[in-house]
Amino acid sequence: MRLPLWPELTALYETPPDLSSCPLYYVHVDERDTSVTLGFETARLPDRPRAEWVGKRYDTVRFFVVFTGVDELRITGIAAEPPDARDRTVRVVVADTGRQQVSVAGESRSISFSAATSAVTRSRVYLQGSP
Repeated sequence: MRLPLWPELTALYETPPDLSSCPLYYVHVDERDTSVTLGFETARLPDRPRAEWVGKRYDTVRFFVVFTGVDELRITGIAAEPPDARDRTVRVVVADTGRQQVSVAGESRSISFSAATSAVTRSRVYLQGSP
C-alpha cells in the first residue's frame, strides 16, 4: 500500500502535513456523485507558497480533498469536532487494487470508505480570527 499523490499539496510542501495533525472541519457526502469531501486546515505554513499568497498575512492553510467513486461508506457517531481536537487518526492509502482506503477514526465517531480517485480541489490561506 502507498499514499495517494496530491500534486496540489506537494507543490506547496516538501513533505505534506500529516492529516491526523490537521483539524478536520468539513465533511460532505454527495450521494449523487458518489463522492466525499473532507476539509482540513493546518498551521504548518507552505514551503513554497503560491504567488498570490506572498506578502499576505496568514497563519493557516485550509484545503479540501474530494474522493470520488466512493463505495463501502460507513459513518458512526456524527458530532462536531472542536478545532483543537487531536483525538482521531486519518488514514488514506492506495490498496493493491488501486482503490484508496480512507478512514477517519476517533473515540466516539468515525467515517470510512473506499474511493476510486482523490484530489485536492481547493486550498486557501487566512489569518485565524479573521472573517
